[in-house]
Amino acid sequence: MIILNIKRFDQICISLVIIVSLICGYWVMNITIKQRWQLRQENEIISKTIIELKSAEENFENLNTLLADTKTELEFLDKRIPRSVNIGQVLKEIDYLMKDRNITLLSLQPLPPVEEKLYTKIPIRVMFEGSFANIYHLLYDLETMNRMLVAEDMSISRRNLDEKCHVVLTASVYQRLKE
Repeated sequence: MIILNIKRFDQICISLVIIVSLICGYWVMNITIKQRWQLRQENEIISKTIIELKSAEENFENLNTLLADTKTELEFLDKRIPRSVNIGQVLKEIDYLMKDRNITLLSLQPLPPVEEKLYTKIPIRVMFEGSFANIYHLLYDLETMNRMLVAEDMSISRRNLDEKCHVVLTASVYQRLKE
């Protein structure tokens, strides 16, 4: 009987060791599964954050490019419509373009400035003579020169085909108002 009780006791101990092992195994597996699930969630959050960060970096680069383009455009506009009109330089440039196109300058007269909300418009009346082709090229040169010069009124006349064209042009130069 003692042998039987020891045998029974051994079976109970082995059963307890198996049950404790199973409980510990279940507990370790449960913790491992929870940790993996939590790790997977953290990885998903990190992946989303990385994607958002890359998107933010691309947006930042696009904004920097847009800012650089805007600065370039602003510098270009600042050259075309400066804060200081420097009318003497504009008149010299018009005179140079006329000489370059073999056009005779008859009269060049700045008119009184007109102040608008954001800029001042300074009209200039120019009278000159030349061939029609040269006048056409001069108008293109005036339109594409560094300063903003807008033709507002123009009349071209010629008495007969043998004579040069006579042009009266009123164009405006612009100046930004000081802020």
